[in-house]
Amino acid sequence: MARRQRLCPEITDPQLRAFLDIVPSIRSFQAGILDGQKQLGEKLVLPLEGRELTVYLHRAEKPGQPVIYELHGGGFVFGDARKDDGICHTMASVSGCNVVGIDYRLVPEAPYPAAVDDLCDVMAYFREHEADYGMNGHLAGVVGFSGGATIAASAGLRAAAGEFPLNGLVLHYPYLDSVHMPSEKEHFDCDMDPAVMEAFTRLYSREEERGLPAVSPVMAESSDLINYPAAMILPAEKDALRKEGLLFADKLREAGVEVYCRVMPETHHGYVEDAGNMDFFNSVTMEDTKKTLSPYFTAWAAAAVRMSALFLGEKLRSEKSGGTDGRQA
Repeated sequence: MARRQRLCPEITDPQLRAFLDIVPSIRSFQAGILDGQKQLGEKLVLPLEGRELTVYLHRAEKPGQPVIYELHGGGFVFGDARKDDGICHTMASVSGCNVVGIDYRLVPEAPYPAAVDDLCDVMAYFREHEADYGMNGHLAGVVGFSGGATIAASAGLRAAAGEFPLNGLVLHYPYLDSVHMPSEKEHFDCDMDPAVMEAFTRLYSREEERGLPAVSPVMAESSDLINYPAAMILPAEKDALRKEGLLFADKLREAGVEVYCRVMPETHHGYVEDAGNMDFFNSVTMEDTKKTLSPYFTAWAAAAVRMSALFLGEKLRSEKSGGTDGRQA
């Protein structure tokens, strides 16, 4: 049997090396589960500059509708857009918008800012090719989960700087502070391992980058946030990252940004995606961990997905009806 190629052999730090050596096996196991699932989204391989990227398009029922871009969680290291197929399908149905799940590049192979560039380039692609897909690519919203929420929040800063139009963001249990290592955070959630979280952080960005607002959005100044898109932030009550979601909401309010923030009760980190793909959840989650979770987390997840879809649908429809159509002069 051929020996599996070592992932990023140039990384020699003992703690990271031990983690990286098991990453390929975990990815392979997770992909095997998803390979056996039927996907509702239409698989597209987009030709972007210097690379191809896979996305899954859930089309709106009516032509000419806006687009919501979805970013899965997984600590920047794991995850697959297929895992959130059901969430994207529900969001398309509830919002009346097209929904695009993005298979952004993962770390350590492609560290910051690769995943943020992927989101921005996918949005640019659909703006340019909106007629080909019967959509309005100039009206866009983004929803992200965990590390995907980090990417979404970073794209919001680029939009605030005038790089492209973005009409709304939803951040679920977002990771927004890479300056303070996970070992320094309060840990409410039994399934949030500080050592693994620290590995995610160190693989996503270099130490000198972690104070940048694009990596740690809670570090943004009011001047960075003045034109930030309207945002919904939904931290999970039992999540170690809860406080940074609340802090970012406060910073947005201070900058005059429209923001809705609600701590989802009894919920754990990742609860929306867990509930959105129960076959995956049951296959990868230990029984001892399941026993610690609220029996109501699936109901809260359904409410969170519906809230997200309605919020973004409203923001995108109001822009459309207002006549601006998201296009910049």
